[in-house]
Order: sequence, then C-alpha cells, then structure tokens
Amino acid sequence: MTLVALYLASSKMLELCFPESSPDSRVVPSLIPSCLLAFSIPFWSSSLVAEVYTLHAFFTGLIIYFLLLWKTQNNLSYLFLAALFFGLSAGNHATVAFYLPAILVLFFAWQKENKIKTLGFSVLVFLLGFSVYLYLPIRSMAEPTIDWGNPETLQNFLYQVTDRRHAELHFSEMNEVSGNMAPAPSILEKAGSAFSKAGYVFHQLINDLGRQFTWLMVIGFLGGAILCARKFFPLFVFLFIITALNASFFVGWREESYFPSYIVACLWAALFFYWLLFEKLGDADDIKDSKKFIQPKKNTRFAVSSLAFACVLWLLISNYLKVDRSNNYFAESYLKKELLSADDESILVTEVSWFYMAYYLDVMRLRDDMTLVKAADFLEEDPVYYFTPRRYPELKLPDPQKYQFGSTELAFNYMMDFFRMNSTTQPVLIEQNWLLFEEFPLAEELLPHKNLLLKFPSSKSKASGNSLDGFNKFKMWLEEELKKPGLQYQPKWINKIIFYLPSFANHFHATGRYKEEREVLKVLYDFLGLRGPDWSLKMVDNLVLDGKNNEGRLQWEKMRKYFPNKFQTFLAKGLVLRSEGNFQGAIDSFHQASGLEPGAFRPYFEKSRTLLMSGKKDKAVSFLKIAEKKIKSLKDLKQIRNVQQFLEAAS
Repeated sequence: MTLVALYLASSKMLELCFPESSPDSRVVPSLIPSCLLAFSIPFWSSSLVAEVYTLHAFFTGLIIYFLLLWKTQNNLSYLFLAALFFGLSAGNHATVAFYLPAILVLFFAWQKENKIKTLGFSVLVFLLGFSVYLYLPIRSMAEPTIDWGNPETLQNFLYQVTDRRHAELHFSEMNEVSGNMAPAPSILEKAGSAFSKAGYVFHQLINDLGRQFTWLMVIGFLGGAILCARKFFPLFVFLFIITALNASFFVGWREESYFPSYIVACLWAALFFYWLLFEKLGDADDIKDSKKFIQPKKNTRFAVSSLAFACVLWLLISNYLKVDRSNNYFAESYLKKELLSADDESILVTEVSWFYMAYYLDVMRLRDDMTLVKAADFLEEDPVYYFTPRRYPELKLPDPQKYQFGSTELAFNYMMDFFRMNSTTQPVLIEQNWLLFEEFPLAEELLPHKNLLLKFPSSKSKASGNSLDGFNKFKMWLEEELKKPGLQYQPKWINKIIFYLPSFANHFHATGRYKEEREVLKVLYDFLGLRGPDWSLKMVDNLVLDGKNNEGRLQWEKMRKYFPNKFQTFLAKGLVLRSEGNFQGAIDSFHQASGLEPGAFRPYFEKSRTLLMSGKKDKAVSFLKIAEKKIKSLKDLKQIRNVQQFLEAAS
C-alpha cells in the first residue's frame, strides 16, 4: 500500500512540475525510487513485523498524494481527504505533528478563496480522524497486559499522546553535537551551534540514504530537490520542512524512523530521473533530426534506466538474506517454550521479553492460568498506580500506605514485599535479566529453576537438581536456533541473547556458584566473542573468590599483556595482589584504577575493604565514605551497608 501510494504521488508530482509530460513517460521515473525503497533493509524488514513504521510511511505517502490531487484537480474534496488521513495517521505515529507547518505552507500558497472557512472544515475533518485516540482510555480501563502509560486520566493521556517518555532520547544526540556551551552563549555561538547541528543532520541523512538505497538515491535526492525548488517552490518548502524536522528529530535513530524522509527522497528522485531521461537526454520522439542522432539518445536513456534497475536488483539480492525471517523467530522458537514450561498458576516477572509474553497471554491465550507482571512497573515513581486490585484481582498487593515512593530503593522494597507475599501461595518466577541484576541486589535472592526462569523462594521452595540445568537447557535451545540459515545476519537476535547470558553469570556470582559462573563466562567468550577487559575482570574476580589465586594471576597477566593501561586491568591486579596478601600493592593498584575512572565506585570500595583487612580501620572508613558518594546502584549501596554493619559489630 505504501509503495502504491508513493508511486501515485511521484507520478502526480511529475505531472505538476512537468505539465508537458505524458502518462507513459512518468512510469519509469516514478517506478525506480519506489523499487529502491521496496528492497531497502529498513523498509523491507519493517514490512515483516507488527510495528507502526510502514503504516506511518503509507499515511505520509497518501497525505502527499491527496494534497497533490487537490492542486492538480482543483478539488477541495482531496484536501479534506488529506486532513482526514492526517488525523488518522496521528493515531498511529504522533510525529506527523511535524507535518503541520509544511501543510499550512501549501494551504496558504494554494488556497486562494474562502481560506478561513476551508481551514475550519479541514480542522473538523482532521479531528474526526484524530478521534481514534479516544480508544486508548477505553481500552486501558479494561486493564490489558499491554497498557502503555495507563492513559485513564487526562494527565496520563496527554503524557502518552505527546510521547514525553522518549522526548529526551530524540534530542540527546543533537545536544552532544553542539557541545558544552557557555551558560549565556552569544548570538554568534548560537548561530555556530545551529549550523553544526544542521550540518550533522544533513551528513547523517545523506550517509543513511547512500547506505540504504545506494548512492544513486543520493544523487536523485539532491538533484530532485534543486529541480523542485526551481519548478514549484511552495512544494519544495513543504517537502523540505517534512524532511528537516523528521531527520533532526530522529537523527539518533535513523533507519525506519527516517521513513518520511525516505518518502521525500523518493519523490525528489523521481523528479531527477524524469529530468535526466526526458529533458537532459531529450525525448527521441520529438527530435527532428537524423537517425544517427536519435539512436545514441535512446541508447543512453536505456543505459541509465538499466543502471537504475541494476541498483534495485542489487538491493534485492544483497538484502534478501538479511531480512529473511522465515527460519528465525526467537519469540516463537524459544520464548514460547519457556512460557509453556512455566509452573502452573505462576506469576511471571519479566522485562526483556515482556512484550512477547504479553502477546502470547493476551492474544494467543496460551496460558490463562498465569499472571504476567512487568518488572519496570515496580520502578516507576508511583508503582501502586500500576499495581491495583482491579488489574491484579487475584494477587496479594502490599499496603501502599506503608511506602513513601520517590526513590529506587523504596520501589525495590515494594517489589520484594510483593514477591514475599505472593510466593506463599503461587510460584513467583523471574526471568533472567542482565540489567535488572546489575542494578539491584536481586539475583542472590533467587533459586535456579527452569531454562531462563529463576524462582523467588518461599518457605516450601528448595533448589532442585543441578544449578546448571536451566542454563544447559537454554544453551541447548540456542544451539537449535544456530542451525537455522541466515542467523548470522540477525544482530537483533544476538542482542536479545546478550541480555540473557550475562544474567546467568550474575546470578551464579551473586549466589557463590563460581564454577557455574565460569561455565557461563566461557560461553560468553566462545559464543558472543566477549573477550575484552570487562570479561577478563569478571574471570579474575571469579577465580580469586573461588580460591584459585594462581589461575587468577595468570588471567591478570594476560590482561596486562593485551590491555596494559585499562581501568579493569589495574582493578584486577589489586584483586590478585590482595588475594596473595600484598595489601599495599593492592591499595596502590586500586589507586591507579580510580585515577583512570574517578567516578567509579568499585576502586574506592575495594581499597576500603583492603585497608580493613590490613587492620587500618580509620583509613578504611574514610575511603568507604568516598565510595558511598559514588554509588550508582542498589547493589553498590548494599555492599556499603554490609561493610558498615561489620564495622559496627566489630566495634
């Protein structure tokens, strides 16, 4: 549908900019950019998943097509159709709001009579389409598992509609480009910053077009923009505004987020290809010259068209394996197995795979006996807003009056109380999550369970079987996945695994299962190729804690060879020297590590522990206070408190 709308819009724009063109002459120039878009990786891959992006592209192409029809046919019905689909598209992707200034430019340039009346009726038609948003609070009140922003109140509704949750992410990269400016920058500095940002956006857009479409599209984009400005300036301004705002807002995301810019690039490229084929090379049918002159023109036109379609063929061949998902559905082949293997009537707490699990429970209805809980809901500013008796009527919810929310620690305490209360009557299963276990002291509270699942212990819970059983099951399923063709072209699949495998290592480390942790670290080394200083530090830490000091020293010596001046190498050296009783050498190493990363928590904390082990209690306390100021997670806070409790008991 997007490609058809784009083809029609391209043909209509050629008709507008080249009134003398015939319908037949507009076919090839309109077709080439549409085919380039069809087989580009972002568009092709987005067409195979349930997402907003290709529908966003369809609405964009359709709105532009109706606006062009309005101009060429001089019929207001097409303007109102554009307004209707503009409203509908806002219900799919809110960034169509950026089109408003561009549409107003065209409206005031093209509408000569009854402007206020026509504009007012267009707004009413827009609101009719925009009314799809009313479905959000209605659906939210039914308490579905997938309930973005919980938009049941006006405040939450506006928060969700305006997408304020992600606003900072979009402009963060732009802010980095401008650099650190003075508190009150001069006009010249502001102009320089704006110029730098504009240049950066333009560079990223051109680079992205070249990478996704071949550089033929870049030539068409630039050449077509110049032609559009010369032939129909209001139309150029309209398309330029859409591109500039879209490219700026999504400069840190690009690819599928750039679809509106891709649509404009295709429209401008169609102009350029028409000009090149039928104006620059001349129309052979109109040339009143000898056959000797006509034939070279035809040959050149054929060569240019062949080159363009060769680029299309190249994209098709080179991108097919990269977008082919016919044998690679991680959610279907692995997460579905995980869900079906979960305990009866269990509570599943997940984050990385929450979206997939919600689909299986809400849409596929695979496990009506289970309750799905999103881990991130516990860490909102007000968790009790999400954990209501209406949403979870069968679960035990902690009394919100006992909590004063506002910090991560208090939210974590609420989560732990939720687990304790419900684990007495239902299995509480927590899916492996590297980010969750890095941030919170949760991993040590859990028991090994099945595949990706860990279990929150109740009074009746006991660890059953080998603690590596779940990991081995997970590894076996991964090996089955790896046999499928084309998997090496799926970086998103690998990214999912990166969240799960380190989680096993974190859990085994936190629970003192160092042999099991080494098994996971070896898989990370062999399977994911994680062989940098971070991996080496984890291995040294593991070996030292497991009493294998000689092996720990050998691993550190490898670090000294391959990563001689790294923060992790000096930290590992301190751990090794301390395990050998060389406390002063360890303190010096931790001091060097803190010099490389002054904001890091661990060098100061390890220095404090080493001073305490060497009997220098006063110095240990002073460095513990420094470490306390550099806390970045609840895990850090817990370690500080453990040492403080030891000091209090010793005194």
